[in-house]
Amino acid sequence: MRKEFFNVVSVEDFFARFTDFERIAETEELGLFDAYQRVLAEDVFSPEDLPPFARATMDGYAVRAKDTFGASEFNPVYLKKVGVVEIGRMPDFEIDAEECSEIVTGAPLPKGADSVVMVEYTDVLGDEIEVKRSVAPGENVILKAEDCAKGEILIKKGTRLRPQDIGILAAVGIPYVKVFKKPKVGIISTGDELVEITKTPELGKIRDVNTYTLWSLCLKSYTDPVTYGIVRDHTSELKEAISKALNECDVVLISGGSSIGVRDLTIEAIESLKGKILIHGISISPGKPTILAKIDKRPVIGLPGQVASAQIVMFVLVVPFLRYLSGERAIFDKPSCYVEATMSRNVASKQGREDYIRVKLKRKEESWTAEPILGKSGLLKTLLEADGLVKIPSEKEGVYKDEKVKVFLF
Repeated sequence: MRKEFFNVVSVEDFFARFTDFERIAETEELGLFDAYQRVLAEDVFSPEDLPPFARATMDGYAVRAKDTFGASEFNPVYLKKVGVVEIGRMPDFEIDAEECSEIVTGAPLPKGADSVVMVEYTDVLGDEIEVKRSVAPGENVILKAEDCAKGEILIKKGTRLRPQDIGILAAVGIPYVKVFKKPKVGIISTGDELVEITKTPELGKIRDVNTYTLWSLCLKSYTDPVTYGIVRDHTSELKEAISKALNECDVVLISGGSSIGVRDLTIEAIESLKGKILIHGISISPGKPTILAKIDKRPVIGLPGQVASAQIVMFVLVVPFLRYLSGERAIFDKPSCYVEATMSRNVASKQGREDYIRVKLKRKEESWTAEPILGKSGLLKTLLEADGLVKIPSEKEGVYKDEKVKVFLF
């Protein structure tokens, strides 16, 4: 007898269930060479002022700004040069009224100076410098502690470290940071029709694609994937594989067996392990039969076996979930990586579900055009040719030619 989907929910409902699961709590300390794209496990406070002194951002002359007020090419002011500031050394002299000192980019300002006149707006006249442009206080200068002050929060807990984050940690002399350990993700592929990729499939069989694409997407999400091979369509085998993965991993992904059919055993295997089905069916295309379950406080996600659907569900739903488990804060507060484009043709959609359309980007003058990739949804080449996805919201019946859309990049 054919079963019905457990209450089909929206994508937003799926995201709302993230809080049913505890984030990774274990931490480790890493050096900066190893900390890129890891998630901070604690706030990092600056141990010092950055920069520790006011410094020039241009080559030129350190001055008191008020001494240059009114200066122009036709009405220059003249300042006495009283020294040269060398980079890497604090100057041992001061700047008084109507005085200046030669300075290079990065060198500390001498006492009394509050700005720098760029060298191209000056001329040297013996011991005097002709200044042909006025400057405001602080112009062409980075002030002491302008980047951060001692004791200030430098980077917040839950931040996934970018190169610029690593750079400022190095700038204040922090060589090690405490980060959350990466979630371990178990990957199980199910189906009697699957064979290893090294084998030539008999008619009716196919090679196991999902293990490799899910592995790659887990790596892209900065998690540690663990594979558990191909599991046949037998409840006892699937139950054993899930148990093993749960003992070794923080989250388990099962591809195949999530639809509604006599051989779809994922639900049965999860329930036999005393798991709770939180979601079975999401109003998304492709990927409606996705499962979210909990076994012993750990998430188990059932993905479609169809390879293109599995990849899109991973991209849209599972990758944000893995980021959440990793300890990353505010994962929906920052824009995803996308470009704005114009649709090249009309695309229809079924109202009541989110559709994700594979598109190829083409440059047209100063803008992008998104061309829907035609072909059956299960064809791998539709993903191979795609640069990203266009989301058609559930309340719309499609997108029109020349409509502006966001293309979420793979």
